[in-house]
Amino acid sequence: MTVELIKEQIQKFLVTDTPEVLAIKGDWGVGKTYYWDKYIKELKGSCILKSYSYVSLFGIKSIDELKQTVFLNAVDTHMIGEAPNVKGYAKKIAGLVKDTKIPYVSKYVGGIGGLINSVSQLALNKSVICFDDLERHSGGISIKDFMGLVSYFKEQKDCKVVLLLNEEVGDETFEDYKKYKEKVVDRQLHFEPTADESFDTIVTEAFELRDYTRDCCIGLNIKNKRVIKKIKSNVKEFLELVVDFDEEIKRQVIHSTVVLSWCYYCHGADPKNIPEFAFVNRSGLRKKEEKRGWTTDKTKKWDDFLNSYGYQTSDEIDLAVASGIEQGFINKEKLIPLCECKQHEIDVQNSSTKFDEAWNLYHGSFERNEEAVAKAMEEGMRDIVDSTSTHQYSQGLQLLRTVGKDGKADELMELFIDKRKCTPEVFNADNRSFGNKDKKFIERLESAYLKLKPELTVMEILELRKGANSYNQSEAEILSRLTKDEITKLFKSFKGENLTRYIKVFLLLSSSNQKLQTNIDEAFKEIASSSKLNSDRMAKFKVR
Repeated sequence: MTVELIKEQIQKFLVTDTPEVLAIKGDWGVGKTYYWDKYIKELKGSCILKSYSYVSLFGIKSIDELKQTVFLNAVDTHMIGEAPNVKGYAKKIAGLVKDTKIPYVSKYVGGIGGLINSVSQLALNKSVICFDDLERHSGGISIKDFMGLVSYFKEQKDCKVVLLLNEEVGDETFEDYKKYKEKVVDRQLHFEPTADESFDTIVTEAFELRDYTRDCCIGLNIKNKRVIKKIKSNVKEFLELVVDFDEEIKRQVIHSTVVLSWCYYCHGADPKNIPEFAFVNRSGLRKKEEKRGWTTDKTKKWDDFLNSYGYQTSDEIDLAVASGIEQGFINKEKLIPLCECKQHEIDVQNSSTKFDEAWNLYHGSFERNEEAVAKAMEEGMRDIVDSTSTHQYSQGLQLLRTVGKDGKADELMELFIDKRKCTPEVFNADNRSFGNKDKKFIERLESAYLKLKPELTVMEILELRKGANSYNQSEAEILSRLTKDEITKLFKSFKGENLTRYIKVFLLLSSSNQKLQTNIDEAFKEIASSSKLNSDRMAKFKVR
């Protein structure tokens, strides 16, 4: 049921004094509470009952406390949406205990709480009562007793009761709701707003490329309002960092932010259809990993969905965005150089004709014009070497090798490394999308990166990656140089919370390095065999 239909049904519910129970169910985050609150405020003037109370069951420990809260939260209908009046609240309590002696109350009613509970039974007549978060009820409130209270308010107190809930996520005790709802609930609405309704409700203000952000969210059919809020916040924050760059870069940042946020926040709600964040947050081709549950069928399904959204592989800018979503902020010092590099590439595409002419010559005929194509490509690559991406440059190298110009390709490969050595992060294999790149170029970039980039220490890697889900392949290589005895000694030296955090980093990095995995397994076995207690401690690491 869409937003407008929900509003229509709520209005019909409020304009009569017929005692009844209305249940509004829907998935987590679709806005049940938001829209109920919005419409009860808008329609309060047409509400025929004069008292209203809203109560969330979350955190309430007993039926008695629930009754008291219903009473204490009650306001006149025309006051809905106004700030609480502390004096009025105090007056309500004072009125209850006026002329009441505390010893008498303690003996016969059970104290002030008992008094409120007793008086609330008398006071709450002909009220609209909204109970929210039913699926989050505490163990002290049974669904059977709760539904009995709802029935009491309806049948004995002539109240109109609204239940806001997600029927699908309650625990086993929630089965009682399904059993009793036929006897208690008069009408049930399934609230399922459309993706565009959800976005337009949450994102009301204008900002740069808002419509493009909206299209991306609708493209993924995102309806969860909490997630849309996070996406809006991330997009606006990330756009501030790239405000001076080309719109193509801004669109890439938005496109990546939406899909990566969707995976990060929503995978747990629908793991079958929504890709795992770590699956998307990786450079190069996304491959199956049986150990992580990424089967062939699951990988294909996730890939097909990402491709339909237009997200092929993650490049260095995408990975920076992913890191920002995971950590709560983007590393500006890392993102800006990457965007500058991309901007140079765009500028080259817009201003330089030689590289484009080379490709036009290649694609433009079936003539045997290898020499002309090679000469044009060399000129084009020399023209863009200062600003192009590794991906674009490697395509030219591949073409030169195709026409038998390996020597010229090697020469241009060294020219690229020499021209770009001041920004070695460009050479980082983990920050590039490999695709069909020139393999020799990849190997040369990796060796240049290791030479130009200072190598991290083991402890620097552990600190950098603790709590993370991603890593650089070069880091796994560094850890793989440790012997089994060195790893064992390290594990024994870890103390407190860092023991588990550091060992989990080892396990994370070992997923792509067999040598490291083997040494970790042997270290685990040695530590486990040292005592029965250590054997028990090792169980949480799932010794293989």
